[in-house]
Amino acid sequence: MEYTGRKRVPIKKKLNPVWWFGNDHEQKVTDPDAAWYLPRRPEWQRELMWSLRNPLQNFRAYVIGVQDRNYRVKVVRGHPDANVVQRDDVGESGWQVAMLHFPSRVQLPWLSYSGRRLVFQAGWQPSGFFGLKLTVRTK
Repeated sequence: MEYTGRKRVPIKKKLNPVWWFGNDHEQKVTDPDAAWYLPRRPEWQRELMWSLRNPLQNFRAYVIGVQDRNYRVKVVRGHPDANVVQRDDVGESGWQVAMLHFPSRVQLPWLSYSGRRLVFQAGWQPSGFFGLKLTVRTK
């Protein structure tokens, strides 16, 4: 799978720590299809809680993430669909390992494990987000 045609985020934005906490390219609380989120709260509370819901999205996507870059994703192990981040999302368990390959020959890893009791993720997701996750499931 290839990600192409992406527009680079200007470096001046990436160097602004206030911008890191934003969420420039995903759903906004003011979008009509976000009416489900805290519908009985005043608008200012909805907006505040929404911004706290996923902090550092711009940082994860563009500062340490690569969502503004073009690259190719190769699955090394696991489900053949490069967009599968966690195998239990498709009813499977085990490791999902992929590499993001850039024209500059730089490679970035993505790995996740989904088991009966443990979910683990680390690295650059195929979408370009950087992420770390560890969940221990209880019975």
